[in-house]
Amino acid sequence: MNLGIFAIKNRLITMIVILASLYGGWFAYENMPRFEDPEFTIRTAVVITQYPGATPEEVANEITEPLETAIQQLQEVDSIVSTSSAGLSRINVNIKYEFSPTKASLQSIWSKLRNKIQDAQSSLPSNAYESIVNDDFGDVYGVYFLLTGDGYSYKELEEYAKQLRTNVLAVDGVAKVSLSGLQREAIYVEISRERAAILGLSVNNIVQDLSQQNAVTSAGNLKAGNRRLIIQPSGSIDSVEDIKNTVVSTDSGTLVYLRDVATVKREYVTPLSDEIRYNGKPAIGFGISNVTGANVVAMGNAIDQKLLEVENQRPIGIEIHEYYHQGKITDEAVLNFALNVAAALAIVLVTLFFFMGLKSALIIGAVLLITIAATLGTMYLIDIPMHRISLGALIIALGMLVDNAIVVTEGILVGTQKGEDKHAVTKKIIERSIWPLLGGTLVGIIAFAPIGLAPGQTAEYTGHLFWVVMISLMYSWIFAITVVPFLGDLLFKQAPPGSKLAAEGKLMAKYKSFMRVMLAKRWLPIGVTIALFLTAVWGFQFVKSGFFPASTTPQIVVDYWLPEGTDISQTKSDMLQIEDTLRELDGIEAVQTLIGQGANRFMLVYSPESNNSSYGQFLLKVESYEAIAGLVPVIQASLDSNYPDAQAKVWQFQLGPGGGSKIEAEFSGSDPKVLRRLADEAKAIMRADGRTISIKDDWRQPVSIIEPVYSSAQGRRLGISREDLSKGLQQNFSGTSVGVYREGDSMIPIIARAPESERVDPNSIGQVQIISPATGAAVPVNQVVESINTIWRDSLLKREDRVWRIKAQADPIAGDLASDLFLRLKPQIEAMELPPGYTLSWGGEQGDSSEANEDLASTLPLGLLAMVLTVVILFNALRQPLVIWLVVPLALIGVVFGLVVTGTPMEFMAILGLLSLSGLLIKNAIVLVDQMDVEIAEGKARFDAVVDSAASRVRPVMMGALTTVLGVIPLFADAFFKSMAVVLVFGLTFATILTLVVVPALYAVFFKIKNDEREA
Repeated sequence: MNLGIFAIKNRLITMIVILASLYGGWFAYENMPRFEDPEFTIRTAVVITQYPGATPEEVANEITEPLETAIQQLQEVDSIVSTSSAGLSRINVNIKYEFSPTKASLQSIWSKLRNKIQDAQSSLPSNAYESIVNDDFGDVYGVYFLLTGDGYSYKELEEYAKQLRTNVLAVDGVAKVSLSGLQREAIYVEISRERAAILGLSVNNIVQDLSQQNAVTSAGNLKAGNRRLIIQPSGSIDSVEDIKNTVVSTDSGTLVYLRDVATVKREYVTPLSDEIRYNGKPAIGFGISNVTGANVVAMGNAIDQKLLEVENQRPIGIEIHEYYHQGKITDEAVLNFALNVAAALAIVLVTLFFFMGLKSALIIGAVLLITIAATLGTMYLIDIPMHRISLGALIIALGMLVDNAIVVTEGILVGTQKGEDKHAVTKKIIERSIWPLLGGTLVGIIAFAPIGLAPGQTAEYTGHLFWVVMISLMYSWIFAITVVPFLGDLLFKQAPPGSKLAAEGKLMAKYKSFMRVMLAKRWLPIGVTIALFLTAVWGFQFVKSGFFPASTTPQIVVDYWLPEGTDISQTKSDMLQIEDTLRELDGIEAVQTLIGQGANRFMLVYSPESNNSSYGQFLLKVESYEAIAGLVPVIQASLDSNYPDAQAKVWQFQLGPGGGSKIEAEFSGSDPKVLRRLADEAKAIMRADGRTISIKDDWRQPVSIIEPVYSSAQGRRLGISREDLSKGLQQNFSGTSVGVYREGDSMIPIIARAPESERVDPNSIGQVQIISPATGAAVPVNQVVESINTIWRDSLLKREDRVWRIKAQADPIAGDLASDLFLRLKPQIEAMELPPGYTLSWGGEQGDSSEANEDLASTLPLGLLAMVLTVVILFNALRQPLVIWLVVPLALIGVVFGLVVTGTPMEFMAILGLLSLSGLLIKNAIVLVDQMDVEIAEGKARFDAVVDSAASRVRPVMMGALTTVLGVIPLFADAFFKSMAVVLVFGLTFATILTLVVVPALYAVFFKIKNDEREA
């Protein structure tokens, strides 16, 4: 059955299909989920275990090691990255892609992980806290507000934030609301040693009295008649005054009020853990995440509506600042897509109008519109949402979608102009074209297959590119052989029988003359092409390499690190000074100051830093993306000159996977001391380069520790153990929790500690009184220690897959490419002499890029094999496929030229563009070679057949290439797709021109066509 004839004869069915496609596309456009980026799954869980008082080495050996052993038993685990610090073990567990292709499959793995961690608890020290498994580490809070209020305390801001959270959680599509930057309160009971001694009080007795006063314990129940009554004593602490009026007993048995011996005050917990500020004011972060598959545009609109509804509940003076709104950004991206589609459609129509006439342009334009609509409808049905990748794929496919329609339209148009019967010519064209067009379409689809079928996070991020291209190209083939004949039958008028085509145009005559010369001297074009190809291979050395480009989001990030162990008060002081400077810079609209840790993950590409007292970060909103290039070096220079003790890095968000330092030299081995020495050598090389910033290692600097050397002999004599010593020092300097004060749904800890005058001087450690549990006497620390020393030790110890690993890290200065810096540093660092058993590997951008390319390469051979077999099966021969495949290297000529001229790096998306370009060239070559075979089979002289075939296919091939090139030009303005657009535009332009000359020449060579094989 001829599908073209079927479509013409069954007009009602054809119209139903067209209308259904258009309606489906419109319905999908209105209702399908919308995101800024694909819903990329972060396959990482964090296992956190506290072990108070332990050194990093003790944490590594007693906590991290047994947990790593348990985790490694799971076959789904890809890698285990652990960080052991004083009193804390943090283990990042990364899961293999093949075991967790979806979020649902990942949840079952997290259950297995929890079971393993639970089973391992028995092997941990008794005073270690129970391990916590955090599997929502990768949640994205795409709508992010900041709450400020002049004259309002953090407590008042928090109360309003909680009220607002309740309202927002009722909005459809909202999954979670995360509050960040909250300041915890505590009630401090500061007990003076001197006053306690004068009154004959034991500090331990005071602490014990406080603990018992507010403890929640059962008082039992009793039977009263036929009822059972619960006994509930009153007298719990209801206010700070109650705490002050607590009665404590002295050693002599007299009773005194706590206020007589201690200062009781309610304040925020010190030292500060973290803090958020916005435009110079204290703030609370308010992050909102969506449920999986929700339309973030609709959710964002609903949130905005909800905020308007509860506006009257907001206290006067409290402001809600919108920092990031993924719904609005996504809505703008979709609108830009619609404009790009309209622009591309207009470009295609205008181009076709000039080259093929109005009716042909209308037919091809209509088919393009129907194809896009059907593609959107199918995307909606199979749950492919609108986002950066799927929309970009549609724009990339726009030019390719007209190729099949052009070939069929051209054939029918020429036939009707000759006076042939419309049905007969339609039947002939469809029968002649259906399989070559299908073969070319399949090759074009398979060229994108490595993107969609490759494993790994990078391919997952870009995977929808393949599926959207596949859907759209298949529809373009289906509609080319059905809708084009239908519309052609309606619009094309059949010329009288025996009509002749208009005289051959001058350009076509000149092309035929040119081709006769080229075929007569066939080795000349082949030799020139080989020379151009070799030149391109040589010129490839001038192409810059990259991974993913910087985001066009108008934001700047400033990471600020002081030496490890810096008190957070110093970090905050520096941050406030820098904040004032940044707010004065032109071009900066808003300054978000983060002290002690990063913000909520409000973008997929933002990875927040975990809590660290020496860390601060600024998130800057700038007026426009164009202003970033001028601001980054200014801010970097200011920080480098004014804060020499700090390490600052000013950078932009990156699109796609990756993140962290651009350059990472990773050393692995058995001895942490040797690894630190190797990292120091690598950092010295990085520093000597002169064009690097933020040179550091991920173990950070060693920190100073006060070490009271406990004397077991003296301790036994005085009845004081090492544990008693530690608890006494903690109670004096940091404080000991002695209960909680209940206020509504809040539980505020009551902490006993020494007054500030007794805990600020490190030299006073020796005079701290330790109560002996055996004798009850107060003993100075000096009597139970041999000495009090200050020592240096590692603050962090990191392992990967249970092997010690340290990363020496650096970044290029603003304006430099990481690939150029890597090429300068690589030979020097790799020349370092490593001890036996120690290894060097590369992470950072180089590691991420290599991993992504390896994932792509894992499916590339099968993709190439499928493309080769498709062409071989199509022709059932070997010489034709060989001619076609020899065209593929021609792509490199234009690609190298385009990348070098535009200064565009060879990024991951450019590699994908190169793959798709090969498919386009093969598709064009198939159409050309098939026409040669057909004309020779019809008995035409072989030399003339080659020339005429090239001439007959020059318009569809040129039109297909031109529409593809013009269709992707709008992507030059998109940072993510720019490198791919450069590859397609320059590669396809050069290669198409060469294809129309070289393919006929190669065909003549392989089939040994002589110059005299012409008609007389």
